[in-house]
Amino acid sequence: MWLSQQDEKNNTLNKGKRYEDIACQYLRKKKYRIIEKNYRTRLGEIDLICSLGNELVFVEVKGGKNTPEPFLRVNQQKLHRLERTMRHYLHHYENDWDYIRLDVISISEPDLKIKHFKDVLGY
Repeated sequence: MWLSQQDEKNNTLNKGKRYEDIACQYLRKKKYRIIEKNYRTRLGEIDLICSLGNELVFVEVKGGKNTPEPFLRVNQQKLHRLERTMRHYLHHYENDWDYIRLDVISISEPDLKIKHFKDVLGY
């Protein structure tokens, strides 16, 4: 059965939401507080914005079963967009954090193995 483009888009969005939900559960178990999901601007989108103590943590979530390491889809261009979107958030919202970082959470199918890469920008 052939899927229409809209059906494929909806299926992709549902998978993305599922991976984000899994990442939220994982982060909450690690004592992170979820501040916002799917923060969107004209510059880009950040999947999750969290806090851990007095750290602000932006999180990009990648998942999939067609690649052994979904995090490999976070390339330089994606990192640049994420960084611009982070700056937008910081410019428009509270900015009283001791440390700010970008993490990537990679979720591999079929076993839902989670890899958490912290501070991928390193500043």
